[in-house]
Amino acid sequence: MNDVELRQCLIEKLGILSPDNINLIWQFVDDLNHEEASNKSDNYLIEKALQKWQFLIKNNQEMDSKNPLSENEIKIICQFLGQANQSRPVGLAKEEFAVPDDFNNPLPDEVLDLFYPQ
Repeated sequence: MNDVELRQCLIEKLGILSPDNINLIWQFVDDLNHEEASNKSDNYLIEKALQKWQFLIKNNQEMDSKNPLSENEIKIICQFLGQANQSRPVGLAKEEFAVPDDFNNPLPDEVLDLFYPQ
């Protein structure tokens, strides 16, 4: 069913509902719209704060005193950094690779020579 057909079908279904049920549907749709707008707004703010911060770091620039980071932007950046610095759970890459049995053996002389040329 394409978008136009779906809208037409919904209009037909709404036409036979009681006013109370239409009101319930309106509240549901209104809540969906607010939630979606809030999510977009939150994502937009997070994205903008991170872009501003990353620009400053990438270009090795000081914060402009006329256009400082807001407290909300600072909170967003701190949350981002906190999430990035969380330790990973033990066993996350379990069975993805194996440590060879000779892992703790001394390196071959030709490899050591690369680190300590004579």
